[in-house]
Amino acid sequence: MTEIYELSARELRAGYEARTFSPEEVVVAMFERVDALEPSLNVFISQTRDLALEQARDAALAWRLRDGKQLPPLLGVPITIKDLVDVQDVPTTMGSLVTDHRPAPSDELFVERLREAGAVFLGKTNTSEFGLAAQTMNRLGPPTANPWNLERTAGGSSGGAAAACAAGYGPLHHGTDGGGSVRVPAAHCGVVGLKPTGRRIPRRTRGAGMSQISTDGVLARTVADAALMVDVMAGSEEWNPHVKNTRSEPAIATLSERGFDVQGLRVAWTTQLGWPTPCEPLIAERAKVAGEMLQAAGAEVVEATPDISDPNEIFPTLSAVGAAANYGEMCVGREEELNDYTVGSLRRGRSLTGVRVAQAYAALDRLSRAMDAWFDDFDVLLTPTSAIVAHPHGAVIDEIAGKSVTPWTISILYTPLANLIQAPAIAMPAGLDGDGLPVSVQLIAREGNDDLVLRCAAVLEEAGLNDASPLAPV
Repeated sequence: MTEIYELSARELRAGYEARTFSPEEVVVAMFERVDALEPSLNVFISQTRDLALEQARDAALAWRLRDGKQLPPLLGVPITIKDLVDVQDVPTTMGSLVTDHRPAPSDELFVERLREAGAVFLGKTNTSEFGLAAQTMNRLGPPTANPWNLERTAGGSSGGAAAACAAGYGPLHHGTDGGGSVRVPAAHCGVVGLKPTGRRIPRRTRGAGMSQISTDGVLARTVADAALMVDVMAGSEEWNPHVKNTRSEPAIATLSERGFDVQGLRVAWTTQLGWPTPCEPLIAERAKVAGEMLQAAGAEVVEATPDISDPNEIFPTLSAVGAAANYGEMCVGREEELNDYTVGSLRRGRSLTGVRVAQAYAALDRLSRAMDAWFDDFDVLLTPTSAIVAHPHGAVIDEIAGKSVTPWTISILYTPLANLIQAPAIAMPAGLDGDGLPVSVQLIAREGNDDLVLRCAAVLEEAGLNDASPLAPV
């Protein structure tokens, strides 16, 4: 018998329509699930139980009084928000001891849209401090654990969201992605991680440096659920003129009308980008299998590698200067309260000269133009999401498949490229390795072509690329 916590957002909505269960029953079931598994996972920084129950009661009343009316798309659907953005009357800690932990005075724009769409807020999920690390560790408490193996990382910086998704704490979860922070945790936890075109999901304000390449995204257990939540967060394109090359159709309409149509799409798959990108052999094999599945569905698939320079020469600069610009002032004199990775990032950001930052942006421009030309020949780039499966908490890894790597890049060899060129990208679960840990592949398209990665992802989902359960056996 299917448990409530196993249901997708679309299945929950269908259950409300059929009056099989109510939003109030669903919220109670979700918090029962949380109580059964926490604190072993350490998913939440704060839970919003009173708010969730109030929203669930309002949603239940609206469903009872429906009378044929069109109701909001997420009415009664439980979600979580990563604790880097504001939810009214809830503290925004950013995973740090140095932030102001007073309740936020208002919602961020997309949070406001989720509220208006009827979503039920379960709480705010754990993050690395200021979202600066690829593991979800901070000074507020223990690291977020992976539901597939509690001794392993859930990834970062949206590790709380990914672990919540894999554990069954609701079907929809917000994350942020500045260099893989949605996709890497999705890969490690075996769920779908969607990073849309940069700025498709608008904010009222943005910071400097890394904030210019970061975007909000979604973690879910199905492609359709991810598309549904992104549509709500993105709103109308008329409101958001900063997104270039954006197709007009909503993501969910793409899946409804053309979800399994990849006929004639030109797909290049590779595990080797324009710099050393070793990966575990099983992960490389699953990327090849994903390409074969797309080819069987009608896509034109070849093995091909973009001729580009290493974006990890650009990404650390933007990350460090963003940390220093956005968080440096509040951290002055409080270094002993910070994580080591935060201190290192702030120190590097403060040491960067204007010339060095300008050089990074010049390199970014060259990279963007090179990838734009490459996308004239191919529609979609298929790679692994992470070169490795989830590793033990705090492990320092300097070798992958017998080749040396810089330890801080172990999880993000393949992901920063999409951020730097503002491209849509999606992480898709691709089964388990011999130790029962999730494997993942990534699809990237040209800026604005979100529909292409969604169509390919839907094909892989339907073809059974992930032959494991969408829920971890925690």
